[in-house]
Amino acid sequence: MVVLLASCQATAETTIPEVPTTTGGPSSTAEMSTSTTTVPVDSDLPPVTGPDPSYRVAAFYYPWYRNADLDGIWDPWGNDIDFGPPGDIASDYYPVLGPYSSAARHVVAQHFAWLRRARVGVIISSWWGQGDYTDRVVPLLLEQGERYGIKVAFHIEPRDERTADSFVADVRYIYENYGNSPAFFRTDLPSRWSVGDSKGLFFLWAADKASFLGDPIESGYWVEAMDKIHSLSDSAIVIAHTTDGARVELDHFDGLYNYATQDLEATGGFGWGAGIPDGAWYVPSVLPGFSAVRIGYPSETQLERLDGATYDDQWARALGIGIEPEMVTITSFNEWLEGSQIEPARSQFDNGLGYEYLSYRNLGEEGYLDRTAEWVQRFSDQTWPEPMPARLRVSTTSDWTFVRLQSGGDWMRPSIASVSDAATYAGFQGDRLALNQTLADAEAGRRVEVTLDISFANLDPDGELEFQIGRGHIGATEIEIYVITGDRPVSVGAFSWAGINPGPENLVTERLPSVKLLGD
Repeated sequence: MVVLLASCQATAETTIPEVPTTTGGPSSTAEMSTSTTTVPVDSDLPPVTGPDPSYRVAAFYYPWYRNADLDGIWDPWGNDIDFGPPGDIASDYYPVLGPYSSAARHVVAQHFAWLRRARVGVIISSWWGQGDYTDRVVPLLLEQGERYGIKVAFHIEPRDERTADSFVADVRYIYENYGNSPAFFRTDLPSRWSVGDSKGLFFLWAADKASFLGDPIESGYWVEAMDKIHSLSDSAIVIAHTTDGARVELDHFDGLYNYATQDLEATGGFGWGAGIPDGAWYVPSVLPGFSAVRIGYPSETQLERLDGATYDDQWARALGIGIEPEMVTITSFNEWLEGSQIEPARSQFDNGLGYEYLSYRNLGEEGYLDRTAEWVQRFSDQTWPEPMPARLRVSTTSDWTFVRLQSGGDWMRPSIASVSDAATYAGFQGDRLALNQTLADAEAGRRVEVTLDISFANLDPDGELEFQIGRGHIGATEIEIYVITGDRPVSVGAFSWAGINPGPENLVTERLPSVKLLGD
């Protein structure tokens, strides 16, 4: 999903086998239970056994696969005509189930049995519009979801005709057609914009564009659509694919997700979660690996699996920023073209033409299922630090400036208390607080300012906080930090930076003893 979107979209017509549509009242999310469920045996399908899954862990799921036996076409296994399924497929890996059809009941049942073994309680199903192949298989997903205790949420993709208005219409359509199924995911958890009970969950891929082929859109493009969706009788939780925390306020998103981050060091990892305002969902997406060599992805997208070490690192970092996720998403259960799947893959298998498919090596064909179950349990057992409220004021006469908490603790959940009208941007960009104005205003000596309510956590009483301040080569930046005593903010530290240091970010480092924030 990182690059290859349009080529993976189901386009050809096929007949989906008829399956019954489930009905019934909505279900609410629940914490992971250690109880065990046993469903009567159906000789045609894998049994339903084992601990109940967690509805706080979801996997992106791709129901766009077709094969010649059931659908009369190999899509996207053949990636148009470049490969020759069933032995030669458009993937660096080869599924244990072979190049299957997403419309095959036994395939979906096996997928959901595997998800249950991994203790993953939710799939986020790729959805390309009303009447599309990925829409027509939804009744089958709901049928098997009800059987295996797996809930279904929706990943609204940026098809060519997607707009803000079509997004509202799609949410209404999904509620009307699928919202009564017991397997339709619903949550009682509130967000900054949606506080009602029993809401559906929708993920908005590529929130910086309306459609796949469209131009980038301005922040605020989605706000009217979000307001309409939140005003529906069911309301909704909409999680947007962006790591810009300011979009929560500007577009009224309920939360943010990153989908895939290959280079955690270069991108700041999951530090973007610190910039999500209080009341919005932090939904980190973790990767087991990424490999799409056979379909021509550039080498920089490659992420080696390292016998599960990459997966462990992504999970640990996603859970380690001091903020409790409302949900963790796995990228992915079965995105075979991009090689990000945790679905079992064949070992020691070749295409008969000289290519030996990659494997999970020492982890084994089904190893990621059990590795995932371990991390789901750790997530369930983990506790998070109690945040300490504070206030941060940043002012500058430069055209741009930022503040980054480099070490000594975590800061999180900013909420803008006030901001200058002349500021062109104020908010978190990744792991840094940024404040910008036009170059003309900076050259004229104009000052802009932002004040945020923010929380600190994981402070060492004997340590110190290390801040980095970056700034353009014009003017000066001033920072002041306050603790909240009763209703009154009390200043505990102030810094200013007006010099020039080597490097494009013009950095200076300032330190504040943690005890000043913690007090006596």
